[in-house]
Amino acid sequence: MALELHVWGPAFGLPSIDPECIAIVTYCQQVIPKGQWSLVASYDKSVGLTESLPLLFDGGIATATGYEDIVSYLRNHPAVSNDLDANLSTQQQIDRTAYSAFLRSAGTPLIDLSLFVSAENYNTTTSSAYTAILPWYANYTVPPKRRGLARTRTTHMGLDSLDVDTRTEEVSGPGRGTASAEFEAAKRAAGLPTDSKPSSMSIGRSRGFRGLLGTQKYAAKFRLDAVSNELLEPLSDLLGNNKYLLGTLQASSLDCLAFGYLALMLYPAVPQAWLKETISTKFSGLATYVQRLRKDVLSDEETGAAQVWAIATGRRSSAMEQPQRVLLPWRKRSQSFTSNAFTGVKEVIGSIPVISSLIKRELPIEPTPSSSRIRSKLPSQVFVNTLLGLTAAVAVGFASFAIQHRRSPREGELIFWALRPSVGLGDAGNIFNVLGQLPSGSFSQF
Repeated sequence: MALELHVWGPAFGLPSIDPECIAIVTYCQQVIPKGQWSLVASYDKSVGLTESLPLLFDGGIATATGYEDIVSYLRNHPAVSNDLDANLSTQQQIDRTAYSAFLRSAGTPLIDLSLFVSAENYNTTTSSAYTAILPWYANYTVPPKRRGLARTRTTHMGLDSLDVDTRTEEVSGPGRGTASAEFEAAKRAAGLPTDSKPSSMSIGRSRGFRGLLGTQKYAAKFRLDAVSNELLEPLSDLLGNNKYLLGTLQASSLDCLAFGYLALMLYPAVPQAWLKETISTKFSGLATYVQRLRKDVLSDEETGAAQVWAIATGRRSSAMEQPQRVLLPWRKRSQSFTSNAFTGVKEVIGSIPVISSLIKRELPIEPTPSSSRIRSKLPSQVFVNTLLGLTAAVAVGFASFAIQHRRSPREGELIFWALRPSVGLGDAGNIFNVLGQLPSGSFSQF
């Protein structure tokens, strides 16, 4: 099996949590014969401005990354039996290129706002989705990096009010939860006069900080509708009464890309579902189009993280006694347990601010031709030996701990769940603190 596609893991019943990964899975499912390709749930720990997933391996060699590059590579591959864009006219080819770029530029900020920037959606839905597809140690680095990247991409849109979770103020604000506060609240609800003084910050019917946030979110709703319409109206006009976007008899690569983005707007069960509501009510034709593509290409299959985990590790939990048939060719990861364990140790050590900066220093490749004695800028040998000894001790402890949890039974879809207390050592400090608090069986895959 020569072709191996690595993507971000499944979420929300879809093949991936990333739009471009969903798009390329949809494309490959239509053009590569069964048995000629495999699918691997992976993750990108760097999460830079240029995403490294999806990534295609051909014969064990990385050949293409990103949706467009992989599609271009597969067009000339002997294993591909069908080119979805082969019969497009010149004008349709131009439209495909233009609308593909438009989808990325207009669709990416919408997904960023819905799944990452919105504090309520991120805390209740997105973060737990990542929990189910990432190794436990990656939960402290990958989701925050992806959220930070989403915030950066949407700063210019002026929708920072989405990045405030009003539940925090409601639950833990001054005087919340006391008997007197509850009594005053009951009197206000009954329309009786109260002894509490009105806040100096009064906006409309709501008062105080909550009133301000409510007003900001109400104003943001108009902006969100406008931003949504900028993407959905042109797509709706392009689709018209046709079955596919370019008026073709079969789905094109543009349809696969549109499905990747629109599916992540329509299917996630987020608390603030403004994007789903807009598509379902104002652009019902697009909603029907996405549902039809999912049924035709993916047979309405609900891809679960627990199913993919069982396939990837070759083990079944007690909650999954009978193996479930899956449509997509998910396969077992080739990375060994030892490799996973040392990857975890590396990320833990690399997350400590001071140590990570020392480890990342590079030795000079060539000696500097000089007769004068040059003072080394690297740490002393004693310090290096001490650091290596400490690292080895942490590695041994981590490996022992990993072996213990590897033997524990794995149940349920929620693989890892923990609060992130701060202990002053950055991400690594959070990891060490949680390691000392959680009971056995609380961690994800290694």
